[in-house]
Amino acid sequence: MPNIHTPFPSVDKRPCLAENKSAKSNATRRPKSPENPAAYEEDENLLVIGIDFGTTWPGSGREEGKAPTEISYEDEMLWGFELRSSEFLLRARKMARDNGKTAIDLIADYLRAIWCHTLESIAKDRGDSVLEAYQFHVVITVPAIWKDYARQDMEKAAKKAGILDRRAAGKTILTFAPEPEAAALSTLCDPGREPKKGGVYLICDAGGGTVDLITYEITGVDPILMREAVEGTGGLCGGIFIDEEFEARPQYKPGNGKKEYVVSIPAEAYQKDNKLFDDMTREPFIKKGRIHLKGRHIEQVFEESFAKIDKLIEAQIVQAKKQGLSLTISILQSTGIRPRTAICRGAVYKGFMSGAVSSNRECHIPIEVTSTISRASYGVWHRTTFDPEVHLQQDKVWDETSHEWEARNQMTWEKTSQPKLQCPPWYLLYEADGSFDATFKVTICQCQEDTPPTRQNNSVKVWATIKCSIYTPFWDLEDHWNKAGVRVKKLDHYIEMVPSGASIEFAVVVNGKKVGKSQFQTHFS
Repeated sequence: MPNIHTPFPSVDKRPCLAENKSAKSNATRRPKSPENPAAYEEDENLLVIGIDFGTTWPGSGREEGKAPTEISYEDEMLWGFELRSSEFLLRARKMARDNGKTAIDLIADYLRAIWCHTLESIAKDRGDSVLEAYQFHVVITVPAIWKDYARQDMEKAAKKAGILDRRAAGKTILTFAPEPEAAALSTLCDPGREPKKGGVYLICDAGGGTVDLITYEITGVDPILMREAVEGTGGLCGGIFIDEEFEARPQYKPGNGKKEYVVSIPAEAYQKDNKLFDDMTREPFIKKGRIHLKGRHIEQVFEESFAKIDKLIEAQIVQAKKQGLSLTISILQSTGIRPRTAICRGAVYKGFMSGAVSSNRECHIPIEVTSTISRASYGVWHRTTFDPEVHLQQDKVWDETSHEWEARNQMTWEKTSQPKLQCPPWYLLYEADGSFDATFKVTICQCQEDTPPTRQNNSVKVWATIKCSIYTPFWDLEDHWNKAGVRVKKLDHYIEMVPSGASIEFAVVVNGKKVGKSQFQTHFS
């Protein structure tokens, strides 16, 4: 269910909603980020475009602001509303194999089609001059339960789709937003809703494939400030599983419903065998080519998915109560304009939040997430000065560059509900020009234990490796004198991690300055 939300400049410089049949629009001028002034280069004009790329399409028509997540390859590529025949859907896997397409290729092709549609909508609504002059910040919403490798694949698909192609207006920024967070950002700002400080909201985003849940506590109003109070969760129990249940088990007879639903069966399904036109031997009955379903037949279809959703909701409520939070927990439902595109609007809010523009007088962001919860402990595998009272003798090694005994296999961890996880600052030492190739690697480890170990063991798993390239020549590195009084060169660095659903977003800081995303690569184990 891909949704698009695009911002355009408004008179009062505040986000305002403007909609057309295919793309939803919302806009304001965006200043440079005070945290990273170079992120948006020299141009202050920015369009934040939100895309809700879902599993299915639950809308009832074009006016809902959605298009089916379907794509076909025949003589030409068809997408969305251009493809409505189930014949193509049944041949989807064979189609992918025959065309030599991977999952990333398929998503990239679909994103390319919807991206072209987005640009055409912007140009039609605001003119080519706006399209050419404004820099883009694209926010794609993803299920909260998605792991980092899934986001990485989505980023690859976005690149293949041309979303990040170079533009004269400046570099296009791509970020991701967990779907329940986007839902909360939008829904809490609905007209007539007045969240109060201390209020606790449980957000249940029931989508086509996944159902994601997260609980927020309101810590401030005007603007609304909220923190993740309970670790978010989710499961595969969305609408598509209800559809599959309906197709697989229509003969089941649960409940006591009396209402009947009539479903027509195409005549070609029977070929020339007239005996199949009627079947009164079992329920649901078939009369003259029509299946007669009672209400109790329909109820069975929903039972399994609803039971899983109830279990997820109950778990969130239990965890909230354990933390002493208010027992009155509200389940949010968007009541504003176009509720089916609420997540899209939340993605736009997320785009503005990411640059901390709410502090600028020309922009007013009415809501902000102040902290999130990491799903595990994340740490750095490193060496440190050997201390016989702390470290094991088997970890003792001699380092010639620092000219001291060090302890290897040591771990330093971070698990917090702060907006950012920051690994302690580290440094690398280099003796000569030949030992420095302007790159370095950092190994990030993960541990699910409540109290992670200070030394690497079987509970510690290598989670990701970050390889960073810098443009600083060897002789410009900071001078450092080792234990022997010999001058060597020193490179300071640390990794900044921001929890986002079940994923972590990275930033690398070298010698006090953030490096661009193009300068480092992350490989997940």
